[in-house]
Amino acid sequence: MSAFQRKLDILQFVPTAPRKVSSRQIFDNLQNCGHHHIDMRTIQRDLVNLETVGLFGLEVDKRSKPYGWFINANFKKLNLSLMDGNTALAFKVLEQSGATLPNTTLNELQPYFTKATQVLQQDSDSLLSNWLKSVADSHISQPLLPPEIDAVSFGRLKNAIYFKKQISADIKRIFNGGNQMVWKHYDRINPMGLVKQDGRQLFVCTFGELHKRRYALPLHFIRNVMETQDDCQQTFGELESVQLLNNNRKQNIELKLLVKNNALFLLHGYKLSEDQIISPSAHTDKSFLTATVKDTNKLRAFLRGLGDNIEVIEPKKLRDYFLAMSQKLFATYSP
Repeated sequence: MSAFQRKLDILQFVPTAPRKVSSRQIFDNLQNCGHHHIDMRTIQRDLVNLETVGLFGLEVDKRSKPYGWFINANFKKLNLSLMDGNTALAFKVLEQSGATLPNTTLNELQPYFTKATQVLQQDSDSLLSNWLKSVADSHISQPLLPPEIDAVSFGRLKNAIYFKKQISADIKRIFNGGNQMVWKHYDRINPMGLVKQDGRQLFVCTFGELHKRRYALPLHFIRNVMETQDDCQQTFGELESVQLLNNNRKQNIELKLLVKNNALFLLHGYKLSEDQIISPSAHTDKSFLTATVKDTNKLRAFLRGLGDNIEVIEPKKLRDYFLAMSQKLFATYSP
């Protein structure tokens, strides 16, 4: 067996501080896993060499015999001094999405983020540095400045999600069609996760033990968060997107549109559903589009954004909705 493999196996048997292990214990463990043709002197020499290299966090306590070998508790498994450009780029991209990481993970990764910035700044004209300038996450909808979020409450929310603990908090409620907004206090809130959607972050939760419905709340609708020692009363599972959370209660509809051929979403090849079909119409500049979709607020907002590029043919309920809306707009803007 190679010396390299032997040294890897040595590290496998060295515990993290405050526990320690003697060279004799390491020797016995190596003997038990197949290293029969080695002696104590070889093991002691390997330990000294690994400590001298300084890449593995290996240290020795010489205050009493037998000496105790251990891995420093603050040792980073990914050595900062060896970070290359590709690794630095990966950490830089991860840092940009850091708001969705647990606080403990962010704290652990902070030295890597700092080192990644330094590595990329050392050669600002490199291909890797230019990559960050060449790739962007953009949104089709109108960009909006996000409301201010209570940083303390946000941190506590992430801790509660991470440790699966209930919280109490004040939550903004909207009544009377948006004409009345009040803050109400709730106990026994079960944090289920965070969803980032269209540039905004939503807190997904349930209330109490029996109420199974999941709610998606904007983060600025939550304040005065207090963590509790009570475990969440709901099972953690894969977190669906907020759209799916809302769509589960919506019925499928057979959508039929008359679409201008130069509508951008058609030109760019996007689909409203997997079964979408485009077929010719009696108008040379328009086509029929049919698709099975859910009649959601998001669908209606998308169709409204297409303006006169589309005409809703079916279902009648959706056509009537756009007819009523167009009449209201006409009444609003008529002199």
